[in-house]
Amino acid sequence: LDDHGAEPELRERVLRLLRHHSDTAARESGFLRLDPADPERIGPYRILQRLGEGGMGIVYAAEQREPVRRRVAIKVLRAGHHSREVLARFDAERQALSLMNHPGIARILDAGTTADQRPYIVMEYVSGEPITRYCSQRKPSLEAILELFRQVCDAVQHAHQKGVIHRDLKPSNILITEELGKPAPKIIDFGIAKALTVRLTEHTLETRVGSFLGTPDYMSPEQADVSPLDVDTRADVYALGAILYELLTGTTPLQISSERHSWTEIQKIIREQEPPPPGRRTPHKLPRELD
Repeated sequence: LDDHGAEPELRERVLRLLRHHSDTAARESGFLRLDPADPERIGPYRILQRLGEGGMGIVYAAEQREPVRRRVAIKVLRAGHHSREVLARFDAERQALSLMNHPGIARILDAGTTADQRPYIVMEYVSGEPITRYCSQRKPSLEAILELFRQVCDAVQHAHQKGVIHRDLKPSNILITEELGKPAPKIIDFGIAKALTVRLTEHTLETRVGSFLGTPDYMSPEQADVSPLDVDTRADVYALGAILYELLTGTTPLQISSERHSWTEIQKIIREQEPPPPGRRTPHKLPRELD
C-alpha cells in the first residue's frame, strides 16, 4: 500500500479487508487461496482451498453440508492421469484406507467420480502440522518426543496388521493435532501403499523398473533397489527410524538432496553410507540417554 501511494480512504478499505482475512472465519473460507483452475465443487462437496498436490493427485479442503456439516479433505486424480497404473494406485489407496480403523490414521469417508470421470477420495480433514515442525516449535522433552513417537508406531503397526505398508512415511505425512491439550498424531497419505496379504484392487499394481516410489531421506535400501518383490513392513520401520533420528537431532540421517545427487548416487548413499549415531549430532544435552 505504501509503494502504490493509495489514497487514505482506499487504503483503509484495503486494510479492513486484510484484517478481516486474518480472522479465523475468513482464513477458513479459502479467500485468496483457490486457483481459478480449481473446481468450485467436487460431487456434493464445496471446495474451500487447495491443500497440496503430488504427482498423482491434488488435495483440497472442502465443506460437506449434508447429512452432517463438517470439513473434509478430498484427494482427486489429476486430469490426464488415467493410465492403468495410476488408476490402480488410486484404487489401492482407497481400499487401503477403508481397511483401517485407528485414531492415528486419517479415515476415509466417501469416494466417487467427478463430472470429467476422475476418481476422488473423501478423507477426514486433519488440521495439524508435520511432527518435526511441531517438535521444533514447541520443544517438548525427550520423554514427550518418545511418547508421541510411540503413538505413531502404534498406528503404523495397525496398518501392518491389516496387511498394508505405507511406503512413504515422512514428517509431512505425520500431522500433529492437539486433543484435550495433548498432542495426537495422525498419519495421512497411503497413496503408494502396497498390499501384503490383501488383494486391494482388481487392476494390476506394479512398480516399473527404473522408477521409484517414496522419499529418499526416509527410504530403505530394498525400496531404493526399485524391486517390488522385496519391500515389506521393514521399509516402514526403516522410515520410522529415520524420522525418529530427525526428531532427536534436527537433521535426517543421510541428508540426501535430490537436487545435488543423481538417482544412482542416491541409491549408493542409501545402500552404503552409515549415518553417525544420533548422540553425535543431537542439539540436546542428553547424549547418554540418546545413546
